[in-house]
Amino acid sequence: MTLRLYRANAYLKEFTARIVEQTRHNGQPAIVLDQTAFYPTAGGQPNDLGAINGLRIVDVVERADGEILHVIAELPPPTGEGWGGGQVTANIAWPRRFEHMQQHSGQHVLSQAFVRVAGLDTVAVHIGADENTLDLPTPKLSADVMERAEHEANAIVYEDRPFVVYEVTDADLARIPLRKPPKVSGLIRIVEVKDYDWSACGGTHVRSTAQIGLIKITKAEKRGNETRVTFRCGVRALRDYARLSDATTRLSELLSASRYEVEAAVTKLASESKESRKALQEAQLKLIGYEAAELLAATAPDADGVCTIMRAFDSRDVNDLRTLAKQLTAAPKTVALLGAAGDKAQLVFAKSKDAPGDMGALLKRTLAALSPSARGGGSIDFAQGGGVQADAAAVRAAMEGAL
Repeated sequence: MTLRLYRANAYLKEFTARIVEQTRHNGQPAIVLDQTAFYPTAGGQPNDLGAINGLRIVDVVERADGEILHVIAELPPPTGEGWGGGQVTANIAWPRRFEHMQQHSGQHVLSQAFVRVAGLDTVAVHIGADENTLDLPTPKLSADVMERAEHEANAIVYEDRPFVVYEVTDADLARIPLRKPPKVSGLIRIVEVKDYDWSACGGTHVRSTAQIGLIKITKAEKRGNETRVTFRCGVRALRDYARLSDATTRLSELLSASRYEVEAAVTKLASESKESRKALQEAQLKLIGYEAAELLAATAPDADGVCTIMRAFDSRDVNDLRTLAKQLTAAPKTVALLGAAGDKAQLVFAKSKDAPGDMGALLKRTLAALSPSARGGGSIDFAQGGGVQADAAAVRAAMEGAL
C-alpha cells in the first residue's frame, strides 16, 4: 500500500519514490508509487497537481483497493532511468496545495464556529476551484448567526492555535469530542485545532490557524431543508476582496461618489431608473393609443359593420403588438390582425366580443401558410404565435392567404 507522506508532513513539496505499477485510468496512463506526497481527491478536498520526473500530473485518485493513482498527461518513455521500478523525483504544485490547505483548515474552524454559535453540525463540505461550501441542517440561517459564526472563526484564526495531528484507536474515540463520528474503524487520524475542534480527517492542513488567513462568508442559500454556506479563506478571500475593491473603485469613479457612498448612489440610480421606465411605459401606452385611433379612423368597416385592421410591421416588440391589439379591440366590431417580421416573427390576432370569427382557428391557418415549424395557439377572441424567420411581406401574405 502506498505510504501517504502528506499525512505526516503536509509541507513536503518534493520527494523521491519508486514506481511499483504502471496502469491506466479512464484511458490515460497512470502510475502507482511506493510512497507519495500527492493528495488524492477525497473528503471534499481536490487533488494535488505537479510533476513526476518532469511529466505533468493531471489527476490523483484513490483506487478501490486503496492505492493512489497518479494520472499523467502523456505516456512515460518505455525504458530509461526512473521507470520500470526505478527511482523518480516528484514535485508538488505548491500554490495549489497551500490554497487547499487554507480552505480545508478554515472549514474545520468555521464548522466548529457554527456548532458553538448555533448548535449546527456540518453535514457536507466541498472545496471548489474558487469558492467553498458547507451545508448546515437548517432551512433558515439568519444574518446574525452567520455574522457571529464568522466572527468566532476569525477570532480563532487570530489566536494562532496549532493544528495537531495524531492517531487513536476505536477504544480511545470516546474521550475525543468529535464533531462527527468516523466512517472507518481501526487507527483513526484526528486533526485537532488545539482545544477547539476535533475531526476525523485524512486531509492536509496548515500548521496553525494564523496560516488560514481571513475566513469570509460570502452568501447562504436555502437548499430544501438545509442551507448551503459559501465561504473563502486566505488567498481566495484576498483575491475576492481585490476583485470587489477594483469593482467598487470603478463604480466610485463612474458615480463620482466615495467608496462608501456607492451603495446609496446606486440605490438612487435604481429608483430614478424605475421612475423613468414607468414614465416611458406610460408614454408608449399613450402613443399606441394614438396609433390605434389613427388605424381605426383610417379603416372603413365592411357591409356588416366589422372593421378588420391588418398590419405587418418590419420589426416590433410582441408586447407592443398585444397592447395595440387590446387598444383596437376595445372598439366594437373590430378585428386586429397584427404581425411583426424578424428572426422569430410574431403574430397577434384579436377581436372584440361582438365581432365574428375564431382567432385561434385563423392563427392556425396563418401559421401553416407561414411555415410548417411555426407554433402558437389561442382562443376565439385572442391568439398568438410564430417563432420562425420571415420578412414583413411573407407575414402579410400568410395573413391574407388565411382569410
